[in-house]
Amino acid sequence: MTGVFYFYIFVKKLVMYVIVKHIKTKNKKRVPVIILNGHNEIWEFETEKEAEDMKEIFQTNSDSGHVYEVKGI
Repeated sequence: MTGVFYFYIFVKKLVMYVIVKHIKTKNKKRVPVIILNGHNEIWEFETEKEAEDMKEIFQTNSDSGHVYEVKGI
């Protein structure tokens, strides 16, 4: 072989989204906790819209004053 072949691998940066729950402690501090799925794994969403929709459901159902936010990872 006289030629040199170069192979390029293009890796698309994949962004996933998670929901972070900010829990109020007894001493009025907030502790961030990442929401897990039913298998005790971090619950990841492929689109920000999916994560935002689920965050709104959590926020609406929260009666303990917890705050939820969506983070890209």
